[in-house]
Amino acid sequence: MSELPRWRRTWQAWGKTGVIADQRVVMTTTGSGEPRRPERLLIVSADMGEGHNATGRALREAAERLWPGIEVHWVDVLETMGTATGPAFRRIYKTCVEKLPWLYDFFYSSMWHHRWFATAAKRVIGAWSGRGLAPSIDRVRPDLVLSTYPMGSTGLQWLRRQRGLSVPTAAWISDFAPHPSWVHDGVDLNLVMHEVAVAPARDSVPGAEVRVSAPPVAGAFRPADRAAARASAGLGGARRVAVVSCGSLGFGRGDDTVRELLAGDPGLTVVVVTGRNERLKTVLTNAFAGDARVRVLGWVDDMSRLMAAADVIVTNAGGATALEALACGRAVLLHNPIAGHGRTNANLMAEAGLAIICTRAGELADALRPERAGELTALEAAAGGHAGRLRLSEGLMMLAEVPAKAHDRRLPAADALFLHAGTPKAPQYVGTVLVFSRGPRLTTRHVTGMISAVPGVGGTLTGTGLLRGARWSGRRLTDPATLVDEISTGDLTQAADEFFSSPLRGGKLGAARLVTGLPGGRRAVLVALHHALGDGMTVLQALLSDTDTSAGLTWATRPVTAVGGSGFRPEPRKLAGGLWRLATAGGAPESPLDGALADAERRHALLRLPGRQVRAKARALEVSAAELLTAVFAESLHEVFGLPEHARFRLMVPWSLRGTGSLRTAGNHTGAVSIDLPVGPMELPERAALVAATMRERIEAGVPEAAHGVVRLLGALPPPLRPMAARGVYRGTWFNAIGTVMPGPRRKVTWHGAVLTEAYPVLAVAPGTGLAWGAMTWGDGITLCFTAPAGLGPLAERIAKHTDAVFTEPAGDTGRP
Repeated sequence: MSELPRWRRTWQAWGKTGVIADQRVVMTTTGSGEPRRPERLLIVSADMGEGHNATGRALREAAERLWPGIEVHWVDVLETMGTATGPAFRRIYKTCVEKLPWLYDFFYSSMWHHRWFATAAKRVIGAWSGRGLAPSIDRVRPDLVLSTYPMGSTGLQWLRRQRGLSVPTAAWISDFAPHPSWVHDGVDLNLVMHEVAVAPARDSVPGAEVRVSAPPVAGAFRPADRAAARASAGLGGARRVAVVSCGSLGFGRGDDTVRELLAGDPGLTVVVVTGRNERLKTVLTNAFAGDARVRVLGWVDDMSRLMAAADVIVTNAGGATALEALACGRAVLLHNPIAGHGRTNANLMAEAGLAIICTRAGELADALRPERAGELTALEAAAGGHAGRLRLSEGLMMLAEVPAKAHDRRLPAADALFLHAGTPKAPQYVGTVLVFSRGPRLTTRHVTGMISAVPGVGGTLTGTGLLRGARWSGRRLTDPATLVDEISTGDLTQAADEFFSSPLRGGKLGAARLVTGLPGGRRAVLVALHHALGDGMTVLQALLSDTDTSAGLTWATRPVTAVGGSGFRPEPRKLAGGLWRLATAGGAPESPLDGALADAERRHALLRLPGRQVRAKARALEVSAAELLTAVFAESLHEVFGLPEHARFRLMVPWSLRGTGSLRTAGNHTGAVSIDLPVGPMELPERAALVAATMRERIEAGVPEAAHGVVRLLGALPPPLRPMAARGVYRGTWFNAIGTVMPGPRRKVTWHGAVLTEAYPVLAVAPGTGLAWGAMTWGDGITLCFTAPAGLGPLAERIAKHTDAVFTEPAGDTGRP
């Protein structure tokens, strides 16, 4: 006998203890084995009848019982597809079922018999619904996604294949017959309602993972004492009760159903539930006025009580009503099943021995004859057996056991830019130097955990092809431990020079190094990441998310790869103004830093400034700290190169365009502001005022948004043209250097007990330029890292020294690491 799967063994073990109704279940992280539990669940449903929402409510109830405290979010996929989509689809569906059943049958059977048709329909609908669902997934950041509606499942499949959706997903197929539009090989699990549905599901979509689930109905639908239920429902005097329900839309001719039931058993009490079909309620009320045997109800909130009171449930679709009846352990009769899914559901339920189909005149009446009482008893027993054999929680547990998997995805244009623009001599990496005070021992295992927090670091990048753009691939994931090494040295700057001069080999997207032996017992962690994985904010958030003090902090929340767009929606007038500024800016002025790079060797100058002095001087000059640091950089260039009056130097300043929707997402969410710095002779107050005025004017004019818009436009070019275009815009022709100031935490940060005292942002030198610098507020200081080609290393050191001299008091700390 083969070994039972893990989830099943776990369930049986708990079952032996008698703890079934209120299990506390955890998820396990891939590889670590450390228990965790899902915190956020997203249910994708649709207001198309009530069955899909009823399934969603049942799953929500089961999840909240299984994982107390879990956040359950809900999205209607039809609403995300456009405000008119839901009403239009509901009208089309209702019209087809009621007035054009032959057309509905034709469409339904075409999906069954022509796989190409089903595949084509899914592609069209998936692109539509997937784009609509993406913002909700990015906003909720769910640990699990459950779909109860075919178009929702199709959208999730599209997001997985096109946008790399990695969250475990499942499609709960609440129709008894798994139509091809329901089943997807691009979700982790397809849950069907019975073993007889497994083969049709797998046949319709080969390769789909199909399992059997308990009926997804609310816990109130369960076997109960019939007599007590009748008394509670006001049916205590009834000898025999039939409940007729055709769903929330009340499809079918209810009067024919009632007449046949009464013909089969004149002493029968018939309760008709017309749902939200007020017209049908009126028709039946008038048709059976004065007949005490017939009660006509509209929408009923406590349907479980009526079903518990019934001897038989009569319906015509085999959907939610039939599943609820089975969960209550009641016999189901399917009278004149509706077109399409109604008929296929009925056939499969009958094959499973869970229902009797009545299509010809008199068959429903015959089913109630005394001589056929044994058949109804057998149906009831089969329903009770089916309802008690599985629990809805088992399906949730199966999904929770599925690890989040990396799936191939296209690179957004802003990320692909750095893949295309990088060269062997100018690799586009971003990184950081993290310095820790003396304290508990740090190991490469700790560093592995930190770098593993960077989304996509274990994958590979592929460039553009003839028909397809650049992509990130998770097919051959790299073990993060192989990205980490350790050295011992007393010179941090030399360690940084060596580390950031080494290329990322073998297609790897990141590297990290633990540096020990530094003066004063300090340690450092050096991290280099391909710029296509994200900007500086991505790196900062990812690495800090592994620290001891990250809980509840936005800036230390692990970023995730977005499946939606960047949320980039600039004001048209502002975008137009920014584009005009870019178009009229012309090329960068000549500078001593220009020229082709000889190799990938880099030199670094690390500097820590006293934050209080920087902010005080900025206030005195009525500029921001970032504007002041930029002005000091311009002054340093003048001091180092002795540039003449009216000389200019163009600095490209990356500018974050993150909003609330992209604050915690990985990737590059930046524009850029190109500033012609005044580098001639002048006093610092005048220089700072000019820099501040220029920067503010360009930001107000929309230059960052325009720069980002240009990059997005490159992504719309034919794939073969994108690399050439990227290399054309990201080079020294348009700017002389790159520099930026990033916000960092002002509070104490610890990692495995060690205090993280400094963090230096490391920027990549662009092709054709000779310098890049990054600054970051950190605690009570401001850290800077100047990066230059090896031949310009002494110049970077001189710029750092002059910057230090501007802010450091003669008797104060030199600020050098």
